[in-house]
Amino acid sequence: MYRYSSAFVLIFALMASIAAQEKKEDSKKDELKLTKEEQVTIDLTNAERKKAELKPLAANPQLMAVARAHAANMAKQDKLEHTLDGKEPAERVKDAGYKYSATGENIAWNAITPKEVMKGWMDSPPHKENILRPEYTEIGVAVAKNNKGERYWVQVFGTPRKK
Repeated sequence: MYRYSSAFVLIFALMASIAAQEKKEDSKKDELKLTKEEQVTIDLTNAERKKAELKPLAANPQLMAVARAHAANMAKQDKLEHTLDGKEPAERVKDAGYKYSATGENIAWNAITPKEVMKGWMDSPPHKENILRPEYTEIGVAVAKNNKGERYWVQVFGTPRKK
């Protein structure tokens, strides 16, 4: 009986170890990887929010995917548009599965650095209003280049819908 119990405990411990390793690997797959430009843009956005005594925005994987896809699509089509291929920003966010109570978008064209694009957005009242909207809690950002090397920038803001 004692040997059987020891074997059972050993098997159980081995199974628990395997499950923990699989969970760790799954969380690595879900880990959000940001480019340096994306991280700096988020940091600059949060620096502006801090000056206004607002909470920082957290990067959200779904909003990042929306921003990246829209930036790439604008660059591909050489168009700076909130509505592209018949879809508004809120539709793109919804299609990504993000359930929101509020969402917004900033776009820009041909700024070279995150600092330059943030200055342009902060100098524009509607863009600044998005950046400083208190109810936003999450963000996605992206930049994509067209064939000429011009940059298309996107910020997608969101407030998740309460469950």
